[in-house]
Amino acid sequence: MWEIDQVRQGIVKNQIPSVNLWYGEERFFIQEALQLLKNSYLAQDPSGSGIEILSGKSTGPEQIVEIANTVSFFGGKLIIVEDIPYFQDGQGDALEPFFAYFENPNPGTCLVFLAQSVNRGRKFFKAIEKKGSILEFGSPKRQQEWSAWLDRELAARGKTMKPQVKALFLEWGGHQVGALSQELDKLALFVEGKEIRTEDVRSLVPQAVEATVFELLDAVAARSAKEAVQKLQQVLRQEHSLKVLTLLSRQVRLLLGARAMRQQGRGAEEAPRLLGIKPYEAQKIWQKAAQLTWEQLSWALRECLETDVAIKTGKGEPEFLLELMVVKFCEM
Repeated sequence: MWEIDQVRQGIVKNQIPSVNLWYGEERFFIQEALQLLKNSYLAQDPSGSGIEILSGKSTGPEQIVEIANTVSFFGGKLIIVEDIPYFQDGQGDALEPFFAYFENPNPGTCLVFLAQSVNRGRKFFKAIEKKGSILEFGSPKRQQEWSAWLDRELAARGKTMKPQVKALFLEWGGHQVGALSQELDKLALFVEGKEIRTEDVRSLVPQAVEATVFELLDAVAARSAKEAVQKLQQVLRQEHSLKVLTLLSRQVRLLLGARAMRQQGRGAEEAPRLLGIKPYEAQKIWQKAAQLTWEQLSWALRECLETDVAIKTGKGEPEFLLELMVVKFCEM
């Protein structure tokens, strides 16, 4: 999670490698690390002439290597290569210029390749792993990691939150680093004083749709039709009816998957990998799956499919059909 700290320390110590590969699901952290790196070069040359941003799809390896080998008259050079296709099939000999360059890179150039995902078995990955640096930027996973990230962001803005407010903020705002960072900026701007309170979060931060869907499922598990319909109406004010149905269907499928894992004797620690979701969401799904039976969840999934058909064939107003489905859920 703290790959950005490695970048920050490398800048301070002037130890950023000549060849780097940065990848991962958390684009916000990658962009934050890139900005730190750019700022360090802008401090040497405010004109920005030593910074070049290239597309890996439109700029060939030979051209990138040629640019990397060019001497900058104003100090070091930073080359950022975005959207690299080098882990796809069919690259072959086209990447040979890189392999030769990695053996003897220009010490005055910092070359950073950016990718969303990688193939560790590819020659390109192994070549950088051997001669350069590879960082994977991921989101916080466990609750303590989210709390540590939030503490750091609050400190950077000169603000504090009590533990219960931090939990509310993360739940209320959704576990997306970029979106949460923007909401913290807003809170820091509008909240007077140092402490951010519960009422500040509820009044200034929009509740994430996914968080509301979880609250809807809590109401269903408690057999509270009135509260479930209220939560549904809240979600419908934020998203189109078909999107809401898709979200509900996804949650039911995940609950079925978690229920099946429980019946097979598997543990909660396997849920993120087997269900294909982030650990924090997996923890909530795992806990909620214990409240509903396999028969209830199977029935709920059939209701989702039937409601989808009914909406798309015009058998009623979408909002009414969704409300009817949710009420049935509470009676199952």
